[in-house]
Amino acid sequence: MSSVAPEEDAEATARLERIVFSFLKKKNFKEAAKALAQQSKVLNFKDDEDDEDGAEEIAITNQLAAIVGEADPDDVEESYSSLNKWIANSLDQYKNELNLVTYPIFVYLFLDLIYCGRSAEARRFMETHHHEHSEFHGNELAKLMAITSAEQAAQNEAAVSFRQNKYCLTLCTYSTLLLMSFLQDHKYTRILRIINQHMSLKVLAGNPSQRLDVGGLGIQEGNLGGINKQEVSWGTVSFVDDDEDDEDAAGPADDETKRKRPKRRPDAPTAPQHRVPIPEIKGKLLEMKQEELRELKRRVELSSSKLPSCCAYTMFNYKNVTAMAFSSDAKLLATGAADSSVRVWSLTDRKLVELLPQHKLAEKAERAKESGQGQLSLEEAMDASTAESVKVMRGHSGPVYSVAFSPDNVLLISGSEDKTVRLWSLVTFQNLVCYRGHNFPVWHVEFSPVGYYFASASHDRTARLWSTPQTNSQRIFAGHLSDVDCVKFHPNANYIATGSTDKSCRLWDVLEGTCVRVFQGHRDTIHALEFSHDGRFLASAADDWDIILWDLKTSRKIRTLHGHQDVVYCLAFSQEDAILASGGADNSVRIWDCQCLADERQATTAQLQQDDVDDLEPGDESPELLTTYRTKDTPVLTVKFGYTNYLLAAGVFVKDPTTH
Repeated sequence: MSSVAPEEDAEATARLERIVFSFLKKKNFKEAAKALAQQSKVLNFKDDEDDEDGAEEIAITNQLAAIVGEADPDDVEESYSSLNKWIANSLDQYKNELNLVTYPIFVYLFLDLIYCGRSAEARRFMETHHHEHSEFHGNELAKLMAITSAEQAAQNEAAVSFRQNKYCLTLCTYSTLLLMSFLQDHKYTRILRIINQHMSLKVLAGNPSQRLDVGGLGIQEGNLGGINKQEVSWGTVSFVDDDEDDEDAAGPADDETKRKRPKRRPDAPTAPQHRVPIPEIKGKLLEMKQEELRELKRRVELSSSKLPSCCAYTMFNYKNVTAMAFSSDAKLLATGAADSSVRVWSLTDRKLVELLPQHKLAEKAERAKESGQGQLSLEEAMDASTAESVKVMRGHSGPVYSVAFSPDNVLLISGSEDKTVRLWSLVTFQNLVCYRGHNFPVWHVEFSPVGYYFASASHDRTARLWSTPQTNSQRIFAGHLSDVDCVKFHPNANYIATGSTDKSCRLWDVLEGTCVRVFQGHRDTIHALEFSHDGRFLASAADDWDIILWDLKTSRKIRTLHGHQDVVYCLAFSQEDAILASGGADNSVRIWDCQCLADERQATTAQLQQDDVDDLEPGDESPELLTTYRTKDTPVLTVKFGYTNYLLAAGVFVKDPTTH
């Protein structure tokens, strides 16, 4: 066994302490650096010491990286187990927060063993400790457990993401000090190197939050500024002129009932109306937009003291339904199913009818011409004998995960496991176009507010922009680190929001195809997105059971809403943005007060600089929760406010909740 001379040991210790001290200064961990300076028995540190010509700072990463060398499995196991044991014996106040650090450290230690050729030891390390993180990171761990060699790691999606991106975490100041002091005291240089090279710690003043922020791979806090400081033209435009003199058929509307959405604020940055080219609005779409304006004038204004009425549709004996969506006028409901079918349901007394067969249509048109009637209207061209309350359309070869109506109720799109998006006619109830481009299943589809364009989100980690006349995608929005699970058009049609399994939301410029906002704050997969009608705010909901409200103008998190007891599937703002409705797997529709959005509009510049602090204890409900409408074993898959502010919800009855 080789021995080390005392002089060499002291020199190595001094070098290591110098590296750690420089690292702590670089990360601005002043308390930890001060503690090291006081406790060092080898070097006489100066608190105000500056790195000469920046050489020391530049050398930190290189010197720490050089320590890696050959990964010793025994050292890896000993350092990780010691860290776990130390955290387990820590004060409960800091234990939850410190536990969050162990997952990225565990992953990077595992990958170190893999890249050093220690496959057997890496597998044993993974099998020993993976259960400690399976609750929050089961999907990622399942991918990592398949790795048995460096070659496989180079092709593994999860491993590549960990190597190419830093893992972002938020800790309080004292938790960070405790962690760095422990690692320095025990000289766990490999873990220090992991924190330096592969992790981005956001240190906050105050006590640790008891609501776990499990963190995730993503853009570092310091790099978000360049993206989130870009100008966003979030102001909305009117695609159809409003007739101020329009009156109800029953007579003029009084001041109490004749309302419209609030006027756009003069300071709202608005993109040129034709920045994104769209066809002229006419025909059925023009009629429906005008009807919308008339209905908005008769709406009931909601508030915390005046809650909406809710009508819930429950589907029985349709347990294989995987997607639901209301039409813009709330008169139709579409569903997608695991048997690859798409169904359209009428929610009014009016039945769904199909277009006459071509030969009958030609005969009827000829008779009308002979009688001097002229061209047939659309209603005259329909076949009354086909009237039904529901129509079934088939064409996909896999489960249908999303459906969406066009704004004029003439078209319907659907996304499927078969990697395609299909366009359906609601006149003939036949498939018109099949759009191919995604390499993996399509999770979500959404029509633009003015039709013509639609967007899709996929397992291939991209969202795509399409136009109905062309089969090739017009834009590909790439940047998420995992599945893109949901997509939503901005009310002005110039932007698209996406939510991902990487726990982030992004806002994309439709014209440029670039990312202009990144929102990080959720702790799990994001399932639903919704813009406020004035275009300034975005709501997101996720597997972490929380809803977060974001400000597009300042890029800040306004509020986190707690109350749901399971995954949140859907969101909807009332017409004046005073109320937010949400539905989820906890068999409930919840109504939230959005007064905080009005406060945000009036906030000063100084008040807009900081994110909202979430100081609620786990299990507590947010004060913004106004009421809860509960169903009986019916997870709510979609919610929608009608033009007059009535609320619709829909879901599928689950006889055995354990199978949901």
